[in-house]
Amino acid sequence: MNKQEGIKELEIHKMKSEDIRADCYNDGINAGIAVMKKLDEPQKPVVPGFVAELLDYYRQSPDVDLLALLITFKDWYYSTAKDGDHEEAIDWLVKHPEIYMRAWLFGYEVEKEPLYYVKIPSLAYDMFLVKGEDGELIVFQNTSCGTKFTEAEIKAIDERYWAFAVPVEEVAE
Repeated sequence: MNKQEGIKELEIHKMKSEDIRADCYNDGINAGIAVMKKLDEPQKPVVPGFVAELLDYYRQSPDVDLLALLITFKDWYYSTAKDGDHEEAIDWLVKHPEIYMRAWLFGYEVEKEPLYYVKIPSLAYDMFLVKGEDGELIVFQNTSCGTKFTEAEIKAIDERYWAFAVPVEEVAE
């Protein structure tokens, strides 16, 4: 029996009446059907954003297939004349071919880049770096947190701020 046949079999066992007992029974059958639908569904791999951009670029081309890309990336990786375009992404793909192949075949999720607050040391108050509405940066004295930045954004402001970066804790939804 395959997945579709199993789902059809469960559908047959649903009750037709409209009383509370039938509703509860059918809820159980529906839960079983939901589980059956998830069977054999491959998990989408998580890839960095720069890899996602490259995958999207190549997937849009009708003349590109998975095998050709793998061979091209391997040859590119070992060549000495790298052009710089997508260099970081191709290096990642060559080092993670299985993840790349699964992302090509099943789709992917983009890795969330960690976010940080910049907490300036102070004895009396919590002080955070905040980006104002006009984009200007200010140090704000407050008991709450400041603006959330990526590592690259903090280092672009001033490398010395990275020493004061505090990870933003993810809140479960």
